[in-house]
Amino acid sequence: MKRAYTALSNTTDRDQDLITALRWALDHAEDGQPVTLWCWDKDDLPAGLVAKAPALGIVVHSERPRPRGGRAFRAPDGPVVAVSLPLETLVEIEPFSHPVCLVHAYVPENDERGGWTAGRDLAFERPWINAFQPECLAGPAIAVPDPLLSDPVVAVAMDSFTSTTFGGTTMYDSRDGDRVTHGLLELRKGGHALHPDLLFAAALRQGWRGREALRLWKVAKEIAKGVNKRPKEHYRTDILAHWRAEAAARKVDGVR
Repeated sequence: MKRAYTALSNTTDRDQDLITALRWALDHAEDGQPVTLWCWDKDDLPAGLVAKAPALGIVVHSERPRPRGGRAFRAPDGPVVAVSLPLETLVEIEPFSHPVCLVHAYVPENDERGGWTAGRDLAFERPWINAFQPECLAGPAIAVPDPLLSDPVVAVAMDSFTSTTFGGTTMYDSRDGDRVTHGLLELRKGGHALHPDLLFAAALRQGWRGREALRLWKVAKEIAKGVNKRPKEHYRTDILAHWRAEAAARKVDGVR
């Protein structure tokens, strides 16, 4: 699963970065595969690109404007270049087996103005970067934490969440989702810090469906804020002790 990105900064040449991303995607396309340019609005693309795209082997898909009754984006059979998409839209195609390049990935530390945070719930594109550790094609590289989940008990719990939701496919189910919610509550009650953005990234890295990873992020965010959830389905009563024992065993074995 090849992933790449261009990082947005105050010195970014936006059009050049898009060209760089498209060239990367075309280089990674197999014979007969088109490259899909997935954007929020065609009007935001460089002048003339939409008209030239078919001759270059590029298919343009715009989220807006979407015709009334139009279908949501279906994951294509070939490389994708994503530009100006919200993270919650970008992850809808995950898990995705073809190359993806994210154009203009933004994080506040690359912004000399001091960072823009107003009106954003998600940490911009950082969870996607953290999840896939993509190649940086242009701009300042965005650092990825290693290990992704520094608390080994939370890392063990995350593996349990993936198993409980059948590989990150059933977080929406009231029973499976409740068990994960209970697990998050137990972690917080036991003094383990919850970092929703990192849990979201960990879910994507473990192959969760994008929408289910978003559900996990939303629940974790509420619990981290102290919202008193009351799940009906629970893990076993000693689940936290079990996770702690497993984390200790992994440390002895040298497994993260």
